[in-house]
Amino acid sequence: MATAPAPKTTVAVFFGGRSVEHDVSILTGLQFLDALDTELFEPLAVYIDPQGQWWCGEALRRRSSYPLSGEPEALGIEPVTLPVGTALGDRPGLMVARKGLMGRSKVETIGFDVAVPALHGSNGEDGTIQGLFEFLRVPYAGCRPLGAAATMDKHFTKRALGATDIATLPHALVARPGRGTFLSEEPVKAALDQQMPGWAFPLLVKPRRLGSSVGVAPAADMDALMAALSKAFRLDDAALVEPLVANLVEYNVAVRATETGPVTSAIERPLHDGPTLDFAAKYRAGGGGPKLDDGPGEGMAAAGRALDPDELTDAQAAQIRRDAAAAFALFDLAGSVRVDFLCNGETGEIWLNELNTIPGSFAYYLWQAATPALGFTDLAETLVREGQALSAGRGGSTQADAGGATLFNRG
Repeated sequence: MATAPAPKTTVAVFFGGRSVEHDVSILTGLQFLDALDTELFEPLAVYIDPQGQWWCGEALRRRSSYPLSGEPEALGIEPVTLPVGTALGDRPGLMVARKGLMGRSKVETIGFDVAVPALHGSNGEDGTIQGLFEFLRVPYAGCRPLGAAATMDKHFTKRALGATDIATLPHALVARPGRGTFLSEEPVKAALDQQMPGWAFPLLVKPRRLGSSVGVAPAADMDALMAALSKAFRLDDAALVEPLVANLVEYNVAVRATETGPVTSAIERPLHDGPTLDFAAKYRAGGGGPKLDDGPGEGMAAAGRALDPDELTDAQAAQIRRDAAAAFALFDLAGSVRVDFLCNGETGEIWLNELNTIPGSFAYYLWQAATPALGFTDLAETLVREGQALSAGRGGSTQADAGGATLFNRG
């Protein structure tokens, strides 16, 4: 008698979201769905629109469906609600209202086995959806809430790294003025004088809790600094101000966990013309990334880069890999995390810039170039399996009597 094939694992990939990085998240989500091995997995697209509504349907797997317009139901997709809370060990699901007999609506469940957050920036990469999955007992891939939240906050990240031997640039944290108060130079100068003595132009401004390239702007003088802060304060309630590195060269490396500890990918030097690697350089470059529908490669994978560049000395490459792995371990991270570094190309000094727990395209292009190489399909399986294992080992009983904290008689 023939043996029945093992049931496939349904992988729900969540993308889009309520974030300024919504569009990039769509690309990353679609790329991950396409990378899944359909012999092992059943892909399920879960799109979160900018208003926060969740949607399911096969049309969501096509790049040409975005942006959604008119009546989304005309595409054959349907709105779903938040995952159903599950008992420990039960299969999670998404609730959807469908028409039944006699025109009556009935609630059905779209079941899945594990979630993959592909949500960049706010309300996703920052630990919020991870916290929701924890509360609802939904197995999920990638970082747990603490690591995601800690590394999304650039100020907190630097404070934590300050207790290690990992080099970071000095910075000042500037809070957005209260409602009805104008941004003025005096409190900004005071914050710089107190937190970053001896500061001088040029400087760099970045929102405290957004993606690595959104709202980032250089400032050559006080007028430019105030303009950059005004821009950042439209996106966040605080901003970091730090020195703009002279002769700037940027390097990135991806990190993931193995049974023997963190391992690193190939190192990249992103190619760009401006003083910083901005959003356009990252995500609007052409060619090189996975094709979505019949269009060109898109997303971070399509940006220009030099892999394991020749100008890096062995000592510099070792520092980048060592510091990236140490930061990954410090924040107890998981998944595929990209760690970004800044370098003065003349002096050779290197500083850790930030950690991206859900990088564009999951940084698969860096793993493809690693030694040994890891293709996107194998990386996707690795992330899913790791997420299942981490979720299976989550905390113990939440029953009051188990912790000796019972106050009410439950009969």
